[in-house]
Amino acid sequence: MAKTARPRGLSFDAFLAKNLKDSEFRHHFEQRRLIHEVALAVREMREEAGLTQARLANLIGVKQPMIARVERGSDQRTPSWDVLRRVGRALGKQLVVGFVTSKRAVPLVQVDGERPGARTAG
Repeated sequence: MAKTARPRGLSFDAFLAKNLKDSEFRHHFEQRRLIHEVALAVREMREEAGLTQARLANLIGVKQPMIARVERGSDQRTPSWDVLRRVGRALGKQLVVGFVTSKRAVPLVQVDGERPGARTAG
């Protein structure tokens, strides 16, 4: 997908609202948002548990660079359900997937104890 330059004088919110009308742009935006929110959640949970990336990787049977990629959100794909389930188990969490009906923006990823809407996409 080609990058779309934001015209001078157009606010980011207006630019985003305009471009989200395009289905391809919206698809890629939502995919990156999900990857970003997963990255933030994994890093936050790992740090709260006092684990290094290397220790978490060892606990779930992967190499440290994979944890680094997940936490940076540098992969174009979301981590597999299996990897997320193993991360959750190692950190004392359970991976839960659900569908929610809402008229306002809600986080795509929520960590136990968070208020709905507390996490913002960046």
